[in-house]
Amino acid sequence: MAFGEALEGYALLPELEHPMFDPALIPPEIWSPRKVAELNAMLARLEARKVDRIVMPEAGSGFRGSNAIRTYCQAYLRRCLVLIGSAYDLFFIENGLVSMMCLRAIYETVASFLDFEKKLQVLISQGDLQAIFDFSKQRTHFTKDQHLIDTIGEQIKATNVLTQVEKMAKLRRNIMKEYNFLSEHTHPNSFGTVLYFADLKTEYAADAVTFSDGGPDPRADLQWILVAADLLRYFEDALDRIETELPALSAEGAAAAPNKAKP
Repeated sequence: MAFGEALEGYALLPELEHPMFDPALIPPEIWSPRKVAELNAMLARLEARKVDRIVMPEAGSGFRGSNAIRTYCQAYLRRCLVLIGSAYDLFFIENGLVSMMCLRAIYETVASFLDFEKKLQVLISQGDLQAIFDFSKQRTHFTKDQHLIDTIGEQIKATNVLTQVEKMAKLRRNIMKEYNFLSEHTHPNSFGTVLYFADLKTEYAADAVTFSDGGPDPRADLQWILVAADLLRYFEDALDRIETELPALSAEGAAAAPNKAKP
């Protein structure tokens, strides 16, 4: 099915920046107008949390721990918004396959952040300020680059993201089924190559193969964008939980090291 035929009756190039998802471009059978409005409201809340600058030492105490955490959160926030915005924009220029790659990255990003939040909450409950600061800085520099690991130490070695995605099954029962589907399109397997760009049905009907950039089912690709956007509610919840803890953490930091620029 051609890209234009699949979305017949809907404009292909959205001009509105806000809300992110133009309801006029989302067929109601793909995602209801109410659910589109809910996604837009969530994405607007996330967008409103972006800041351009964080001063690390807090005024008066010099405590850095809370803002080290906020720095980490801010980077993940921007990554999530860039990925979902890119996935949506790319879809409308018939780059649906690249959209799917962005969506897979959202699954990994949310899973990684939830792992961070869970471990951070344990440390906060234990009350070791230095351990909290060290953990935040280590996660900031997480990597798979062996040279950096050898130079700095095993503490910055990134966890296997697949393990983190699997742990999300407690929140979303079909998370691995969804992630594996997106992975099939991200990898150069059949779903991400021949079955995406070539219409093999024409081979049998006309003894020829036809190709298109928009993929075999653009409506399904659009729905996947909305599914991945919905996943960001877990990210938002984790952000809220972390931010709730930070005022008390800052107070502990101020009491432990008043007027000193220490974690």
